Amino acid sequence: MWGSQIKPNELKGSKLLILILCIFLTFQNTFADAKDCTVDNVDKLYSIIYAPLVPFTPPAEATDDDGNVTLSEDELFTLKRRHFYDQIKGQETIKIDLQTYSTLTKELPGILENFETNLKVLLPDCQPITLFRGVPLGKVRADFETIIETTEIGLNAGLDPITEFARTSMQPNNMSFSQLINLLQNDLSVTTEVITSLLPPAVTDRYFPDGAIPTGNLSEAAVVTYVSLGGLLADPPARIFFLVPRSYAGITENYSSIIIEESGRITNTVALNTNLVAQMLNRLNIQASIITISEIITEKNGTCKIDNAGRWQQLIGGRKARNCPFFTLTQQMLYNKTYRQTTDYAEQNMVYKSLDAILSAAAIKAPASDG
Repeated sequence: MWGSQIKPNELKGSKLLILILCIFLTFQNTFADAKDCTVDNVDKLYSIIYAPLVPFTPPAEATDDDGNVTLSEDELFTLKRRHFYDQIKGQETIKIDLQTYSTLTKELPGILENFETNLKVLLPDCQPITLFRGVPLGKVRADFETIIETTEIGLNAGLDPITEFARTSMQPNNMSFSQLINLLQNDLSVTTEVITSLLPPAVTDRYFPDGAIPTGNLSEAAVVTYVSLGGLLADPPARIFFLVPRSYAGITENYSSIIIEESGRITNTVALNTNLVAQMLNRLNIQASIITISEIITEKNGTCKIDNAGRWQQLIGGRKARNCPFFTLTQQMLYNKTYRQTTDYAEQNMVYKSLDAILSAAAIKAPASDG
């Protein structure tokens, strides 16, 4: 039988029962269904806590004449662990998910510590881990999303060993380039607390010297975190370009830059810190270049330039407009290759020629708005 040296009345049984039931109703079914994990039901977990095991008492040789324990904390823990192991060895291992373990440990610290030899805790991706004194053992590889989820669980429960395990013992699986781009497009997929917890202090000081990660740069910080944890790309392109306006004044569209992959794929991005991302991509062996645009020339929708006040204005059909649909017109310019007529092409000739070769080789489609 499973059991604990702590009796039901000492654990405030009604509170514990309600807590366990709530945890399992909330997490067990959704966790198992969504991730195809097999976890044990509430009865087995309940039996861990309430089975009648012999309580641990320090042996006589471990106490002085006044009854004080003379052993160190580690020596005492070893004796206690052996005491309960001898009673539960040979019993079936019980599996619970990390969320359940963390919630129980937060509410009732140490309640599962005596049973760690027969306990498997499943990470959000269903990988089992073993614990020793509440500290996960070993190293695992997991998707970056799993590392993020593990960190969130540890932070929410206030369990430092879990967050430390995520930072130091979980190496991210390779990510595809499209997954990286999707991550960069979603600042809301991570939180400041998670990124701060995962980033080594030296990396934080290097890229965020004031110690604060701006909310608008969370996705970029997530990429920095991925790289700092040893993450690599499964299918990295050899070359990538970022096109950014020299000024954002007068631009009517809510984007920040254009990404052009070596395949010719073009993507508009929102609030992207291109300098930081370019640094990370270069660390991932992708040659990343930034092209700054101060002039747009199209075949059918006129031109856009920056005036003396630093504001974009459009000239179309002899009429001037005090704004510019920068990203729409830039894509038209890329399709028609009219960038070859701009002063930017002359001033940034080497990088533009590399981009020109990629666009000439790729079968990119004309934007729908280009007539």
